[in-house]
Amino acid sequence: MAKLIALERIVGAVPSAALAGSAALDLSADRRETLEFRITDGEGPAIEAIRHARRAMLREEWTLGRDPGEPSLEEAVFSASGIVWSAPHAQRDWCLRKIEELEARASRALESLEVGRV
Repeated sequence: MAKLIALERIVGAVPSAALAGSAALDLSADRRETLEFRITDGEGPAIEAIRHARRAMLREEWTLGRDPGEPSLEEAVFSASGIVWSAPHAQRDWCLRKIEELEARASRALESLEVGRV
């Protein structure tokens, strides 16, 4: 299946002032990392597919629960142009997997919308 929606990771982005904490050096193990993703196709159907996938994943979190230490997608900030997720550094890989799952689900949702139109 071709990827209909792509979330492009922005590497080396500086966290916005709203997400930035103290200017003090933080060497603790639970320091936060900001992950940013650009939505490459920010048009109506793609955004709706991402919203649909996000709602489904959040419902699963709320009904099935999460594993200990698993980050919640609820903490990610979504906009029409991208996603910003500030999470503990130790949860970085888990967050990246959730974004990959979101991308795959959104692509499947968009594909089913397009098939329904034909």
